[in-house]
Amino acid sequence: MRFSVFVPTYCRPEMLRRNLEALALQTRCPDEVLVSLRPDEDPEGMATVEAFAAAHPDFPVRKVLVHVPGIVPAENALLEAATGDVACLLDDDAIPRPFWLENLARHYESDPRVGGVAGPAINVVDGKPDERLARFRNRVIYPGLILDQSTRHTRKVVEVDHYRGANMSLLLEPLRRHGGFEGRLLGDCFRFELDACLGVQRQGYRLLFDPEVEADHHEAPRRTGTGRFERITVHNNAANETFVLLKHWGGGPRGWLHLLYAFLVGNFPNPGLAWALGGGILRLFWRNRYLLGLGALLPAWRGRLTGWRMYRALRREQP
Repeated sequence: MRFSVFVPTYCRPEMLRRNLEALALQTRCPDEVLVSLRPDEDPEGMATVEAFAAAHPDFPVRKVLVHVPGIVPAENALLEAATGDVACLLDDDAIPRPFWLENLARHYESDPRVGGVAGPAINVVDGKPDERLARFRNRVIYPGLILDQSTRHTRKVVEVDHYRGANMSLLLEPLRRHGGFEGRLLGDCFRFELDACLGVQRQGYRLLFDPEVEADHHEAPRRTGTGRFERITVHNNAANETFVLLKHWGGGPRGWLHLLYAFLVGNFPNPGLAWALGGGILRLFWRNRYLLGLGALLPAWRGRLTGWRMYRALRREQP
């Protein structure tokens, strides 16, 4: 099988250089490495890829130029340009370890039912990988609970429901049949990976999480977008999540039950009433930069309604 590595980048030339160097040192060489670039706004990124290609003339790296901002237009441009069998997504600040691609590839080549493979995108804190053991696997549980331990190691290879785009892979053909990456999402396109994973899974494929498919995620600062705690971010994230879940679960009674759960309970990044009250109390004792409290409740509720309207608009487009 042929493996196409997708590296979307924007104004992070040093991390991009480290990413490409790590890919060149893989025990299994990628068949192609595609780097999406916005040439008018990121000349340093352009120069980084060109310098790397000149220093490694036998390494299969090429530029894919994008003129529309956002992660989803970049990923879809890479998807259109790819010629391989598997799309391997890496953030430009995620540095794959030497056996990353070799460990990833063995699942596809041993089981045709495998439609996705991912591994831990290990947070690097103060220059050191923060390696932790996962308490549960990545699951999507109706009517709206989403469990995510993508930065942690499981004890063994496990079957999951979704991944994070910092370190994941999907079969190209099922992904294309699904329609690629969802372009209707708001803001920073939160949950675009969830939509792609559910779209491949619904076609009968298995999604695996392998603790040996490792990449070190340095979480470089973003040059665009809004802060996690801003009201517009909370609104957009809640809207995207509800839209994606309804897209796969449908409306009707299932959709209304999801909305009821989202308003009354919610989850860690998109709190409903229970999570907002609990988060407000926990913040008194637990310093967690991702914990949202009551201030996020109204934006999240408005976002859920926006997500419902987005789903209804989709149904009108595609009855």
